[in-house]
Amino acid sequence: MKKTVVLYPGLAVSHFVPMMQLADALLEEGYAVVVAVIDITNEQNTAFAAAVDRAAASKPSVTFCALPRIKDPPTVAFDARFILGYFELVRRYNKHLGELLCSLPAGSVHAVIVDALSNDALDVTREMGIPAYTFFGWGASALAASFQLSLIPTEGQLSFKELGDSPLDLFGVPPVPASHLFHEFLEEPKSEIYQAMARALGALEDPRFPFLPGSEVTVPPAYAVGPLVEKAGETKAKHECLAWLDKQPKHSVVFLCFGSMGFHSED
Repeated sequence: MKKTVVLYPGLAVSHFVPMMQLADALLEEGYAVVVAVIDITNEQNTAFAAAVDRAAASKPSVTFCALPRIKDPPTVAFDARFILGYFELVRRYNKHLGELLCSLPAGSVHAVIVDALSNDALDVTREMGIPAYTFFGWGASALAASFQLSLIPTEGQLSFKELGDSPLDLFGVPPVPASHLFHEFLEEPKSEIYQAMARALGALEDPRFPFLPGSEVTVPPAYAVGPLVEKAGETKAKHECLAWLDKQPKHSVVFLCFGSMGFHSED
């Protein structure tokens, strides 16, 4: 019997696609792969639903399991309170995730890998005694910053919002203006949104492994598994944006990409 790795992807395309590339890598290593999907987003997020459908159609060796829908699910809207609805949705699906894990052949589940924003699901794996890992699909510099942001600012210091454009000196990354952080960290530190994000990043910590000697920041072992980039499609037709780009003077265009939920102002 093959060892099975259960993947629990995030609910955004930019989180889902890299984890599906990880599924391919696990198949090549000889593991069976099961993907647990929160099905509610199929109605609320058509882009995510389409990404799930494409992955399921193109990966016949991967088993996709849609978790049963819950009653009166929290709204997950792409607004200022997105993170609160997202975390609540993940927590309320813990029961169904546990039921899925119990339904798999005894002793077959080798590990569970959850998205970085789905760490509440780790309560399930801890209770069942299943090894679990957090999949952080961003760069190493973003990971280093995330480990540190949950601890600062401390009591009596200025909040990130109050710091404005003042640079933050974080280990492992160049100085970054406080105003450039996730908008959740620009809320008041005692707000529900700020505290939820801080808890999410704090869940990445492990008291056994200090980030630096003598540091209060602790981290679990980190394993580099990338790059995990979706392969280009077979079609050779150019998108109209590439045709436009070809007409622009050299070095005249800056490409800004913030994932499926990111944005920037015209300024």
